[in-house]
Amino acid sequence: MNHRFRLVVAAKWPVTVSVLLLILIGQISTQVRSQQDRGVRLAASESIKALPAQGKRYALVIGVDRYADTQITTLGGASNDARTLASALTQYAGFPSEQVTLLASDQPVERQPTRGNILRRLSNLSAVIPPDGLLLISFAGHGIERGGQAFLLPSDSQVSNDVDLLEQTAINVSQIRERIKKIGVKQVVMIIDACRNDPVGRANADNPLTPAYTRAFNFDLRNREVQAFATLYATEVGHRAYEYKEKKQGYFTWVLVEGLKGGAANEKGEVTLAGLVKYLQERVPKRVLQDLGPGKDQKPFAVVEGYRADDLVISVRDPKAAAQQTNLADASPPANSSTTDPAVEVKSRDADTSLAGTT
Repeated sequence: MNHRFRLVVAAKWPVTVSVLLLILIGQISTQVRSQQDRGVRLAASESIKALPAQGKRYALVIGVDRYADTQITTLGGASNDARTLASALTQYAGFPSEQVTLLASDQPVERQPTRGNILRRLSNLSAVIPPDGLLLISFAGHGIERGGQAFLLPSDSQVSNDVDLLEQTAINVSQIRERIKKIGVKQVVMIIDACRNDPVGRANADNPLTPAYTRAFNFDLRNREVQAFATLYATEVGHRAYEYKEKKQGYFTWVLVEGLKGGAANEKGEVTLAGLVKYLQERVPKRVLQDLGPGKDQKPFAVVEGYRADDLVISVRDPKAAAQQTNLADASPPANSSTTDPAVEVKSRDADTSLAGTT
């Protein structure tokens, strides 16, 4: 009898263990799913509506007109693009002048836009920019695609169909992206005016922007490479960008700087990311068509993820006036203030017109 009881218990033991394991696995799976659900909901709802404090904003602005490789066409406005943009960032967009690095063909030797200088300056930023800061990178010059990979051409690059040679002399965009990931900064803005004409000197041959080229600049928000990023392109896929000969700049950057100065400002004098993109998309094609005639199409576009573009203020028309208003607001809050900030418009999900997550 005792033997039979022990046999019954022994026979039931594996079944009992299996049941307990299934229950335990089910509980763990439920917890994991709930954590994943919370993570997904959080990622979808935490679109950023404001840039970091001014002391946490850093920029690397690059303009390449002259190239050591005589096969590459000389440009006439990239250095001006870089210089005017750097000035606009400090005057209107809240970037401290000492935190804006300018590398351009018209600068001294130590600030020439060579491959080594660009990569070194980008590497140096890892020592100063905080994780909760903002990194803005702008490049005006030649950009090409070879072997399905996107490259920016610094002043000492060698153009070739040999991708291995380009890897050694040009800058693969994936290399820039990896360095930004190592810096650990959570907000990134990139401005790319790097598809003008074919870089090997055929002035009448187009070098249009391609889908593969734009994908190279995108970050993976799902894996938290960055928390939010915006990339502004001088022209849409399938088209090229042109130089504004009269102004000795690119049409795109010239309009961009005018927008930052206040041309794209709303009634409050604020330039939002959405307002700036709209301003570019309206003004650049019109000016190019007016100056260069039919068949010359250039329409900028942007990829925005993680930002509420309608609320994100990029610059202000009158920085001094904005600072005074901010100080007055801090000094004398309204008597009947509530927990809701009256300066923040609360929108329902249906009324949300943000560009976040769209192109």
